[in-house]
Amino acid sequence: MRDRLAIALGKVAGSLTRVLRLGGGTAIPGLTALKLSPGILERLLEAIPQGFVFVTGTNGKTTTAAMLSRILSAAGHEVLNNRTGSNLARGLVSHLIQRTSSLGGLKVQPNSIGVFEVDEAALIAILPHAHPRVLLLTNLFRDQLDRYGEIDSISKEWGRVIHASGKSLHVVLNADDPAVVHAGARGQGDISTYGVQAALDARVPDEWADSASCPLCSAQLHYRGLTFSHLGDYTCPDCGFERPAPGFAATEVDSVGLNPARFTLRRGDSLDRIDLDPPGLFNVYNALAAAAAASALDISAEDVKTGLEGFRPAFGRAERLVVDGVELVFLLVKNPAGANEVLRSLRQDPEPANYLMALNDRAADGEDVSWIWDIDFDGLMAKSIVATGDRAEDLALRLKYAGLSDAESVIVDANSESALSRILRSAGQVKILATYTAMLELRKLLVERGVLDPYWIE
Repeated sequence: MRDRLAIALGKVAGSLTRVLRLGGGTAIPGLTALKLSPGILERLLEAIPQGFVFVTGTNGKTTTAAMLSRILSAAGHEVLNNRTGSNLARGLVSHLIQRTSSLGGLKVQPNSIGVFEVDEAALIAILPHAHPRVLLLTNLFRDQLDRYGEIDSISKEWGRVIHASGKSLHVVLNADDPAVVHAGARGQGDISTYGVQAALDARVPDEWADSASCPLCSAQLHYRGLTFSHLGDYTCPDCGFERPAPGFAATEVDSVGLNPARFTLRRGDSLDRIDLDPPGLFNVYNALAAAAAASALDISAEDVKTGLEGFRPAFGRAERLVVDGVELVFLLVKNPAGANEVLRSLRQDPEPANYLMALNDRAADGEDVSWIWDIDFDGLMAKSIVATGDRAEDLALRLKYAGLSDAESVIVDANSESALSRILRSAGQVKILATYTAMLELRKLLVERGVLDPYWIE
């Protein structure tokens, strides 16, 4: 009865949120339900017939979960997925109670399976009370230090809760990330690994790399090959800690600018050429992660290929939209590692581009914006830049020191609506680099113009 009441009131709260245009009801329903029935998340998850997967990490959660969902759909599963990115406990509950009947039962089919992205810090509290079939770990980068702390803090806590989960938990981890390997290796059940096996030169990580020291002895890691930040083929010269051989590997990677990424997916002696719609090496990693998790769920290689090649970018992640003849490309940036990889792709475009850059410092973004000084803007060719958001002036200052700011090319406009109107007067393509809440704000303006559906609508 407590659960039924919690679900009913949660649904009412969600409806009011949408009617009053306060949001999509992706958090308030769950928050309301959890207040009344703290154990409701565990009970709803256990009602999913084919079990569920948790996807966690700093970058790539939303896209990886969406890719895995697409693969599972291709394999004939009905997928429950918090695709809006609301990834705290309240977000998971909000999604699930939308799938309940008037009597409070979860409306599912015998083939229903869950794929849920989970905030990397929230996982520490959620995992002891939930029992996923697969836990997928993407990466750990420095992000929202005011909330998460340093990488080693999250890695240590991940390791603790993973070890306590017992032998039934299948962990899928990014072999190229030493902090993830250190945490995931504490699992007592099956462990699957994935990584990029492209031919790369041995070099030291760039000065802004996040975690280039050994998680066991703190010595400087040696890299036989590096993809970006601290991801790559590493070994510790002092204690012998090293990258495990990835069970799923990407070879022959072809990723140039914002063009679709292509790679060969290798598992043992099996090879499949994958043509992705979204661009970038970071999306190759996301695809590898989804493929490895799908295999852990006994999905065929044919369905993996079909699912990945039929995938289209999640909202705000290389999402494309044409407005008044101008193509907008949304690129979410929320920490130095992710921003630098996006910029590396953008630098491959030989022509100067128009940019709308939006920086907020709200709770979902991280209140400390000093991370923008760890972004490498060198070599970015800009025809024009509009800097907007709550911290537009801070962003403009950073652009000035990067040599991109002058009176003709950069306009500072903290008002998102007028900034969007300015950039829509550009000719051709506009690339939008925005933090999470800034991206949602810009998309909301486009919804009000009638050219885009709200992100919570399929």
